Amino acid sequence: MSKPFLVVVLWGALLPLPNVYAIDLVGAFRLAQENDPLYLAAGAENQANQELLPQARSFLLPNVSASGDLTGNRLNVVESTFSRTGKRKFNEKALTLSLVQPLFRHDLWIQLRQAGDQVRQSEVQFTLARQDLILRVAEAYFGVLRALDDLRFARTEKEALQQQLTQAEQRFEVGLIAVTDVYEAQAGFDAARAQEIAAINQRNNAIEALRVITGRYLTDLAAVGPNLPLLAPEPNDVELWTNTGLEQNLGVQIAQLTTDIAEKDIKRAEAGSLPSLDLVGSHTYSDSGGGVFGGTRTHDSAFGVQLNLPIYQGGLVLSQTRQARAQYQQALDQLLLQRRETQRQTREAFLGILTSISRVEALRQAVVSGRVAKEATDAGFEVGTRTAVDVVVAVRNVTQQERDLSFERIRYLVDILRLKQAAGTLSDADLMEINRLLVP
Repeated sequence: MSKPFLVVVLWGALLPLPNVYAIDLVGAFRLAQENDPLYLAAGAENQANQELLPQARSFLLPNVSASGDLTGNRLNVVESTFSRTGKRKFNEKALTLSLVQPLFRHDLWIQLRQAGDQVRQSEVQFTLARQDLILRVAEAYFGVLRALDDLRFARTEKEALQQQLTQAEQRFEVGLIAVTDVYEAQAGFDAARAQEIAAINQRNNAIEALRVITGRYLTDLAAVGPNLPLLAPEPNDVELWTNTGLEQNLGVQIAQLTTDIAEKDIKRAEAGSLPSLDLVGSHTYSDSGGGVFGGTRTHDSAFGVQLNLPIYQGGLVLSQTRQARAQYQQALDQLLLQRRETQRQTREAFLGILTSISRVEALRQAVVSGRVAKEATDAGFEVGTRTAVDVVVAVRNVTQQERDLSFERIRYLVDILRLKQAAGTLSDADLMEINRLLVP
């Protein structure tokens, strides 16, 4: 009856995972730096955005261009007082060098300051991408550890219930218990096998999720030890952490820079109605190889100041200004939302750490109490005062408490990183500090 299920479990447990590596949290992060597509794309985007500043500056620098043309002519002089008649062929050549130097372009100066804001915003976004990578690696890494623990607890529960089933069958054969106790033990064992199959699938999925980030199959991971020190955040004041987040959170900084850029957009749109002044110059060399009066060669130079005064553009400037004001208001609303979200994330992570500390302490005692209760239930079953249902429930209670304890330790570590990210202080050093708490 149990063999088909056993085959499935073994097949899932032996599912081939190519290129399996043994590694710790910092090692996984280093792999992610080299292989995570999101982080690499963010780096490329930041590198591309660095060019916004020199591009904006180029509009304020001299614009020099050269042009030339070569024209072939066929001339048929039928009658002329000054030249001989007949057909002629000659070429005309011209080369022009032009210069435009902006003298007063208010919109271009605003655009230059905007480009500076955009470059700073891109750098903050890349820093945020690195913080996001730290957190994503940690969540995926601990996701694998959680899945491995879940599988270990599922197998422990299955083995305990299998032993209970064997004892129930033996006691039924000698007439010490009713057949219903055997059925209850069998049902508990079958449910444990189903849980083991689900845990195997969850483990494989967690390993795949980590591979997406690191590019490697990682299963032999440094784990969370049973003696993990549980420390409250320093300082142990949620208001101080919240204020730090509102000042340093990278999402808030990005939203603030977006607001600054949008505000400059208003000024740039308004500058569309202002005059512009350019220094212009040109030099043209031309050579005509023939014509009615013969060939000529000339040099023509011209320099001056060009003023452009917009008078009416069909309402374009007013429309663009209204649009920029609406977008600025949108940016202000997004900034307010980001500040509120940062406050929520900071407080949630801070309180999550304190909750995990309390829950770990409570679950440690619950595990001890659960084991004592299970031993008492086992003894009661031996003497006939407890049923197989009581034993199954006791086994499941102990396993669930051990599982919850393991998961709460992991949640505590992840919440530490989440709090640092919400406060805007998350760095590689924080990941190394977490890594030192793990055991091979």
